Amino acid sequence: MMMSVANISHAHRFYASFSQVDMQSAKGTIEITHRIFTHDIEDLLRQYQGGNGELEDGVIESFLKEYIMQAFAIYDPTGAQIPLTWIAVEVTLNDIFVYQEAPLTKGQQSLVIVDRILMDLFDDQSNTVNLKLDGKVKSHTFHQDSEMYRIAFDGPSGPVTARN
Repeated sequence: MMMSVANISHAHRFYASFSQVDMQSAKGTIEITHRIFTHDIEDLLRQYQGGNGELEDGVIESFLKEYIMQAFAIYDPTGAQIPLTWIAVEVTLNDIFVYQEAPLTKGQQSLVIVDRILMDLFDDQSNTVNLKLDGKVKSHTFHQDSEMYRIAFDGPSGPVTARN
């Protein structure tokens, strides 16, 4: 029994974030929720700000706002970046939830997404994005070698060549 407890304490951490992108046709909005493990954000704070990585209320929101806005972006099918509005951040013991919102063009059924959250910190980071429209869900998982990815309900999904 002691041996198995010791092995668990040395287990490799899993580096992942999860983003839910809801295309709300009736409201004309795109609602985004990112779920990131609290201990990963503590590591990120240590990397970029030094210190002990403690999550101070005044620091965490401004730091995460700048960081997430640089690491996550969405584009419309024409290649225009869709501006994301920062809504809030919620910190719990195990998870941090970041909420964003953007306008949705009427009839739009696809988005091009870039998700580089924590990829600058962890080599084996993976970020799963679930895109939801009218009760249907499509997903893509981003890895270190991932670039832009088109998730579509009106045609094929797949990698997109970087735009200028």
